[in-house]
Parts: sequence; C-alpha cells; structure tokens
Amino acid sequence: MCGGEALEFEMSDSEYADDTGLLFCDRRAVETMAPKLNAHFARWGMQVHEKAPGDKKVKTLVLFCAAPPASYTGPSTYDNTNLSDIALPSGSVVPVVDRAKYLGSMISRDGTGGVDVDARITAATKAFGSLSKLVFRSDGVSPAAKREAYVAVVLAILIYGSESWCLTAELWGRLRRFYRQCARAMCRISMWHVQEHRISMRAVLKVLKLRSIETYVRRRQLQWAGHVARMPLARLPRMVLTGWCGHPRPQRRPDFTYGESLAAALEYAGIDQEGWMEVAQDRAQWKQLVNGIREPEGEVEVHAVLARRAGV
Repeated sequence: MCGGEALEFEMSDSEYADDTGLLFCDRRAVETMAPKLNAHFARWGMQVHEKAPGDKKVKTLVLFCAAPPASYTGPSTYDNTNLSDIALPSGSVVPVVDRAKYLGSMISRDGTGGVDVDARITAATKAFGSLSKLVFRSDGVSPAAKREAYVAVVLAILIYGSESWCLTAELWGRLRRFYRQCARAMCRISMWHVQEHRISMRAVLKVLKLRSIETYVRRRQLQWAGHVARMPLARLPRMVLTGWCGHPRPQRRPDFTYGESLAAALEYAGIDQEGWMEVAQDRAQWKQLVNGIREPEGEVEVHAVLARRAGV
C-alpha cells in the first residue's frame, strides 16, 4: 500500500526445478484441472507420478488446507468436506492428505509449524545418533571438534526451513529440549550431574562455545527477512512480506503469525521494528546487526565435574 493505493496480486503456483505446487480453491477445480495438467506435462515429455492400484508410495499429493475452526459448523469434519482421493481418467488416483513435504519442509493442513518442527527434530535426532558413539559421546574427541560437527550436521538439519517458522512457546520448548539434550550428551553429563552439581545450561554451552538455539533460529529468520526486504517490489516474496488478505477476520484470536514471529526476532536482536526494512537495504550493515546478536551477559562458572567430563 502506497499513497492510499493498494497493489493487488494473486498467487497460483510455486515452482522450483521439477517441484511444482499448484493452488486450487476447491475440490471441483482439482478434479477438473488434474487430468489437463497431466496431459499438458506429457506433451513435453514429462510424467506426473500418479498412484496406481497397488502403489504404496506416490509423489503427487493433494493437501487440503482447512479454514480456521471457527469458520465451520462441524470443525471435526470440516462441514463434511469430501476428503477422499481424487480419481483420474487413467484409473489412478491422487491421494488427499493432511500433511505434505514441499522443498524439504512439511506443510500441515492447519498451516501451523508443529509438523515441520517435529520432522526436523526427528531427522536431527537420527543424525546425532549416527555420530553419537564415534564423535559426540566419545571422550577422545575435543569439545571444539564436537561443536564443529554438531553445527555443520545436526544443527543444520534441525533448523532447516526455520526462516519461515512461526514458533509458539510450545514449539520453542520442543527445540530447546532437543538442543539441551544434545549439549549435555556432548559434555558427557546426564540430568543427574545437572541436579547433583547444579550445572547450568549456560555453563554447558560455554564449554562447547555454542550459542543458544534462540540465537541460531533468530539469525536465520532475520537473514531471510533482510534478503526479501531488498528484493524489488515486483517479486512475489517481497509482495507477500508486506501483504494481507482482504477477507473478514474470523472469530477468536488467529494463530501465531509470521509477522509476530518476525517482530519477536527483531526485538531479540534489538532492532527497531519501525524502520528495519530501510536498515536492511544496506546488506553489509544488516549482516553486521544480525551476526552481532549478543547472548545474556554475566559470568558463568564451569563446575569441575563438567570440565572433567567434557575434557576441557
């Protein structure tokens, strides 16, 4: 919106390499367009993977994105919405699902981030477990080497896609629990050591020279926000960043939004929320601000038991 005038725009699809996401307003539109799309791709030598009888896996999915629960008379059934598979003329079907992976991130029916956060924690847990015995829990590997391996492998998997997460207090709690479990494991201490010797998590992170999980996530969120803010206004991500839906707001408080998440990240970094987009135009200055996020100050004492078991 500029000078009292609003720029209207629409979004019909999202394309990246051979991954395509198409948006439809209702089931009838999917049933009408799916065969036409498949035939169109076939003209160019491409094949859309359909689910034939007997197939267990399929790459093409229909994700039904529900409206807020207050919009329905019967929220449990979405007012008896037909969620059966989409039948195709070939005899195959396109399954209708409640969650789907797109570009490495999980998208859920209700549009919240819980499904994706849980998927990232699961993947990071597997990565940590595969290197646990040889690296992370080994007494022959230095804390510095453990940190480098953890940041490069496990942490990268854990916060992949976090640039667009809308993290509620519950989701932050899940991330913190996993992050702290990994930190204690790398220092070879358990909750018994923590409680018996009153070892704080700040002391554990100090030994490993790690930042808090909040700092790593907020950095990525602000890096991406600054990148989008520098895009020309004609770019779709830039329009979406400051756009809104011209639709009556439903009853009850809406779910935690990206705008609120971005505001929290700006506050965490100590950046003014009013003029941040102007500041972000200077890439070097923005990078300096984001990388300069400080951890809570104050002396942290490293207990002798922690130092001994961590191999400091």
